[in-house]
Amino acid sequence: MNLYEILQSYGGSGIYPMHMPGHKRNPVFQMENPYCLDVTEIEGMDDLHHPEGAIRRLMDQMKGIYGTKESYLLVNGSTCGILAAVSACARRGDTVIMSRNCHRSVYHAVYLLDLKPVYLYPEIDPRTGIALGIRPEQVEEALGGNLSAACVVITSPTYEGVVSDIRQIAAAVHERGIPLVVDEAHGAHFAWGHPYWQAIPETAMSQGADLVVESLHKTLPALTQTGVLHLCSGRVEGRAVQRSLDIYETSSPSYILMAGAAQCMDWMEQNAETAFGAYQDRWNRFCRQAGEWEVLSLWQHDQKEPSKLVIESAGMEGSELAALLRERYRVQMEMECPGYVLAMTSVCDTEEGWSRLSAALSEIDKVLAAGGRGSGARPGGGGRNRPWRREPAAVRMSLYEAADCPSCRVRAAESAGEISAEFAFLYPPGIPFLAPGEEITEGVLEQIRDAKRRHLKLMGLEDGTGEYIRVCGKRS
Repeated sequence: MNLYEILQSYGGSGIYPMHMPGHKRNPVFQMENPYCLDVTEIEGMDDLHHPEGAIRRLMDQMKGIYGTKESYLLVNGSTCGILAAVSACARRGDTVIMSRNCHRSVYHAVYLLDLKPVYLYPEIDPRTGIALGIRPEQVEEALGGNLSAACVVITSPTYEGVVSDIRQIAAAVHERGIPLVVDEAHGAHFAWGHPYWQAIPETAMSQGADLVVESLHKTLPALTQTGVLHLCSGRVEGRAVQRSLDIYETSSPSYILMAGAAQCMDWMEQNAETAFGAYQDRWNRFCRQAGEWEVLSLWQHDQKEPSKLVIESAGMEGSELAALLRERYRVQMEMECPGYVLAMTSVCDTEEGWSRLSAALSEIDKVLAAGGRGSGARPGGGGRNRPWRREPAAVRMSLYEAADCPSCRVRAAESAGEISAEFAFLYPPGIPFLAPGEEITEGVLEQIRDAKRRHLKLMGLEDGTGEYIRVCGKRS
């Protein structure tokens, strides 16, 4: 089968999507033959790079909804927005303060501009290994030691839904007169949900961030690759943002994607209150059911927003629980990690979807509590997640220099002490635990070995098996 046929087959398979995109294939959202909508910048269709008509009206609609100085529509995903945001704030060679658990697109901006990153390391939840928020005191300390920093970049919420105190962080950053960039890709629902469900946080825009990137498609009824870059203050010039977007945004934007974003905005304006009321009710019922589990558990934290369901898999590997849910119960998770699985929910999830997930997990829990193994999972599974590096990185060379320098492949087992010439990360979530220019430590090698043992998706390395790693040195 070709890709189109595979997608058709999956769509008709009956598997329920507890993963992005946020429209969840809900039949409420339909689009006519996409080929009829696939046009270019002809008369009357406006131009994303110089919007004056329908696209301009959509961006004005978003400005009004989010209360921003400008909201730029993105069709290259949040990746494009993050690259543009960092590029609008920093010049080549500048220092940037960034959370170590930023998405790889931030690291790509560091590479492209030969920036000098100063890392903020979040605390780690001791049981799950999940990264928690960045504390304002950390930011203040980093700012005090790097007076020439061009900007601060953090991710909030994280893939697991952990949010940081943006208001306090913004206050600390603004005391230095520099901008705060927030990757809020997983929080596009915040602006819509917070007025009706207080557990959903305020947006980074309303808390003082200067540039905020959101992925519409992750948690709202929009098509994949649609997003928005919000300009919220005068600390960053609009023309600098637009210039960066002209570089990173495709010159042939998809009108299908832009039409989907327009439909999303209209639907949310008309249905947000009712949709979030139903969403909260379903979430509460699910949590009550989860409270009765004996072996499985729902990870909760005071820094976590509710849309992400992190289900700790106890004696099972996360991959085994995900496979069991998919194969026996026809529910597909968003992400699997050694000690848990992640389900992404949205206002578009149906009653049937929530019920199927809840019933499946409750049945699995009963089997585990009775001493069974469900799908034949190996005893002694589970364990803490190791998705990205926790130890402070020993930076021996700039990312730009290391990625472009002569390099050679060596056996990973023999690479300790060498300088990496490439990234290593698990996908999802795409957070590097090794970046070019950093010393390869035994801790990094153990993360590579751990990923291989658990059959996780190790990416970034030229050798996808993890047997070899490219290091700075003689070219091979």
